[in-house]
Amino acid sequence: MESVIKSYVINAFSKKPDFLDHTRRIAGYSKIIGATEKVDMDVLMMSAWLHDIYWSNHELNTDTLKNHAQESAIIAKDILGKINMSDKVIDKVSGTIAAHEQLPDNPTIEMRILFEADHIDRLGAIGISRIFSIWGVKAGLELINKNILPQMETWFATKKGFDLAHEKIHFLNMFADYYNTEIIVLHKS
Repeated sequence: MESVIKSYVINAFSKKPDFLDHTRRIAGYSKIIGATEKVDMDVLMMSAWLHDIYWSNHELNTDTLKNHAQESAIIAKDILGKINMSDKVIDKVSGTIAAHEQLPDNPTIEMRILFEADHIDRLGAIGISRIFSIWGVKAGLELINKNILPQMETWFATKKGFDLAHEKIHFLNMFADYYNTEIIVLHKS
């Protein structure tokens, strides 16, 4: 079933290669983390491929960003219904997608893994470049300093997720330190 969903997503993002690349990375991270946990891999992989499907027909901005996880879950329900998935699977996938930005109190392992995979992509060189290209340098740096750096180590509960994120966390911390230092030096000049 993953191949059907993957083909659908590739087609849907044909004019948005950055979103497709992000989705491929999330599917890859999800598969790596999922291989180390007791997980419904079909649910996890369908969720990973469809987690940002909302962006296939919408532009990214601060207003659309707020509800994109819930909107992607609604679209995923429709897509999975059209290919005759069971209601149980549809509910699991849509619930996993809806939780990829903010986990509920007792997340399923699929929710946890998708959340971790998506958050891994916010770290490291790719994460920094995506943040700056979407938000600009000033707003991007503010996002990194206020929203990512203070929280990022709490995002990972699986050992594999933390292992994958560890080097990227170190890189992001180092980058932010250098960047912030250079800004301070420039302001003193």
